[in-house]
Amino acid sequence: MLKGKLRWFFPALWGILIIVLSLLPGGVGNIQFLGIPYVDKIGHFGMYTVWAFFIFNAVYGNKNMTLGKVFWVTMISGTFAGILLEFGQYAMTMGRSFEIGDMIANGMGSVAGALTGMIFIASKKGV
Repeated sequence: MLKGKLRWFFPALWGILIIVLSLLPGGVGNIQFLGIPYVDKIGHFGMYTVWAFFIFNAVYGNKNMTLGKVFWVTMISGTFAGILLEFGQYAMTMGRSFEIGDMIANGMGSVAGALTGMIFIASKKGV
């Protein structure tokens, strides 16, 4: 696990990637890949799961926070960012769309990433 301010490198880098991908001019919404409808929701879920896991590990580096607080900070910050970026897409006029389903996928990904972080920490401690 990275120490000090360096522990924020991966969450910041992944967050920038999410912001860029979310706000790039887009095309048609509700993409289908291999016949799977709404496959973009899987992408949202996956991106936010990874980001939340990185955030969880960075926040966990703060020794003044309990594991429960780290979970809630991670989950709330990831979900809030996902909602905020959807409103950013709403404000754009370059082929991006505002979707409640994306917000839900972002939030669920944030929860999954925070839970994965808790499992990761528990396994390292041998609990």
